[in-house]
Amino acid sequence: MSKEPDFGAVRSSADLLAIARVMEERSAERYREMAVAFEVACNLDTANAFRELAEGEDRHAADFPALAGQPPRVMPWGEEDPEIADPDAVHYLMHPWHAFDLALRHEEKALAFFSVLATQSSHAEVRAEAARLAERERGHVDHVKQRLTELPVPPRDWYVDEDGPNWEAGD
Repeated sequence: MSKEPDFGAVRSSADLLAIARVMEERSAERYREMAVAFEVACNLDTANAFRELAEGEDRHAADFPALAGQPPRVMPWGEEDPEIADPDAVHYLMHPWHAFDLALRHEEKALAFFSVLATQSSHAEVRAEAARLAERERGHVDHVKQRLTELPVPPRDWYVDEDGPNWEAGD
């Protein structure tokens, strides 16, 4: 996150739970979008990795009941949701390992968000809920790290497209 989150926007545990739910929902949506993009690019293994990540985020979102509350109009982090994967960090030839590495970076940002909130909120109720959510995010981080160990590390030249675009199609 490039700007400091506005922790004052989180005034209750209901606010925080609603924010956490939105984080998970947005992340699942972004991973689904990436899965479709990789399918279109004929990179089915990475499309499946992003689908797996989306399904995991859907499960995480389901942990928060809809009655958790309405998220604030302005999120504490502005437009830079810590759990949303950065589309500029994506390459059409990336491997499943890269998808999980990207997910790890964003899970770590979410963990940092909750950890800081757990110590800096002026509301005891929010600090306590943020500490529980930070512990939950540690589990997500550990899961993604485990998945990374199960996947083959891409070769150094993974981004080289030896086939390149066919600009003369239709001749």
